[in-house]
Amino acid sequence: MIKWIYKPAGLSPVQSEGYFWDSYFYFRGRYSTLTIEFAPSKEDCWDNRNIVEYTLKETTGKYDASCYPKWKCTLLIYWGCWLYVWNKKILKK
Repeated sequence: MIKWIYKPAGLSPVQSEGYFWDSYFYFRGRYSTLTIEFAPSKEDCWDNRNIVEYTLKETTGKYDASCYPKWKCTLLIYWGCWLYVWNKKILKK
């Protein structure tokens, strides 16, 4: 389901990108927030066009999201993909 370009590293900066259901996604941990963005293409994501963004986790420490375990990042990415699918199904109805 996920075609990885870069899997989560777990070290600062926490980033990952790939494709899910033909949509590009970009996951990152920054300061105290872990987020995922979906866009029709990579260019749309970087140009801030047609983006769907989810905040997946807020950490307690100011910079804790910048260094987050790989396995937890992978689970959060799957959670973000689930949210994306769920919201697309709701919007189509």
